[in-house]
Amino acid sequence: MRMGNCPFSVTAVEAVDTIEQVADVHVGYRRAHAKGVAYDAMFQPSDAIAKYTTAPHFQTQPVQAIVRFSHSSPSPHSPELLNPIKGMAVRFMLENGGFTNLTMANIPVFVTKTPEAFVQLLQVFAKDTLSFKEKLNALRDSPEFHTIPKLLSSLKPVRSFALESYHSLHAYYLVNTHDEKVAVRFKWEPVQSETAQLSNSTDLETELEQRMEKEQVKFRLMVQFAEGTDLINDPSTPWPEDRKNVAGGVLTLSRRREDGAEDYQFDPTVLPKGVECTDDPVLHFRSQAYEESANRRQRERDLDKMNGNLEM
Repeated sequence: MRMGNCPFSVTAVEAVDTIEQVADVHVGYRRAHAKGVAYDAMFQPSDAIAKYTTAPHFQTQPVQAIVRFSHSSPSPHSPELLNPIKGMAVRFMLENGGFTNLTMANIPVFVTKTPEAFVQLLQVFAKDTLSFKEKLNALRDSPEFHTIPKLLSSLKPVRSFALESYHSLHAYYLVNTHDEKVAVRFKWEPVQSETAQLSNSTDLETELEQRMEKEQVKFRLMVQFAEGTDLINDPSTPWPEDRKNVAGGVLTLSRRREDGAEDYQFDPTVLPKGVECTDDPVLHFRSQAYEESANRRQRERDLDKMNGNLEM
């Protein structure tokens, strides 16, 4: 299997099969980040980012967007507090029916460097013969999973979708009018302050809805620029904090979507001219895994419709 310049020794089918083995099959739901809530939004790009890229959503005009916040579990019934990793997927609606996505999470790096290691990670947790402690020890002993112990120790219960920072995990290239490329990573930073917490609700969807009745929820897009020694194609390794950061614009949520954006696939490789994928293998593999998950969901929906028609 090959995507771009990245050959894989595992397939998206294997990856999704393993997720289903770990978490069972939840018919009609995404195979990861099954439970979520969606909002319409408006993105106002800043002047500071336009000189680095010709991408239409990074110019001067405001752009409509769809935002989906989600929990990381493949199960829509998993307790939220047990899943501190949250997602924020944004679809920018471009002219002529086009779109592009930023699919991000509230962790600074991905858990593995390669798709093969990620599938191996899933397989470790799929083994019923190992205790949870034995599974963690297996991860600590492998250099493939060097990021996991630090990530686990840093995770805390999430109090609000609106108070989290979300990271692109992968690097991208911005390309300007002179075909000059710069490698960047994206980050959504909350504009809200910690003192804006409204309730002690453990239901993050309810908390966000209550918050929006009192104030606007906004995120600032920060663009971090790589330097010569930074690893562009390794999503498991952070870049130094002293790297150049530019404010790319502000995203403002407006109203909750009744459809939950369930029909939208937030493939992180769908990009307009002016933004390009790096050769990060996990980035390209995610695209294939998203497509496999979407295809399975669609088959399940079609089967439900057929069964419903037969019963009528």
